[in-house]
Amino acid sequence: MEISIFAKNRKTKEGRSFTVYLSTLTKKDGTAVPCSVKFNQTCQPPKPENCPMNIIVDKEHCNVSKRRYLNESTGEVLDAFTLWVNQYAAGGEYVDHSMDEFED
Repeated sequence: MEISIFAKNRKTKEGRSFTVYLSTLTKKDGTAVPCSVKFNQTCQPPKPENCPMNIIVDKEHCNVSKRRYLNESTGEVLDAFTLWVNQYAAGGEYVDHSMDEFED
C-alpha cells in the first residue's frame, strides 16, 4: 500500500531536536486513522527534507500498535496508533490536495 509520510521537528524540554514521522492510514470501512510512523533500526527513515513524500509498504513488512492514554486536560481516554515499518520503497510523487476544495 502507498501512504504519505510527513516529517515534523520536535524539541525536548532540554532543547534536543528530533524528527517524528506522521501519516494517516485508511481502514477498509473508510475510516481515517492518524498515526505516528517508526522505522526499524535496519530501515533508514526518509530524510526530513524529502517529506512529505509517498512510500510503499508491504503489509508483511509493517504492523500497527495501539496505545491508550489519558488526556490530562480533559480526563478523556484516547487511543494513539503507531505504524512500525521494517521495509519500504519510494512511492509516487507526493501531490498536495489540501486546497482542492477551496475557490480561487
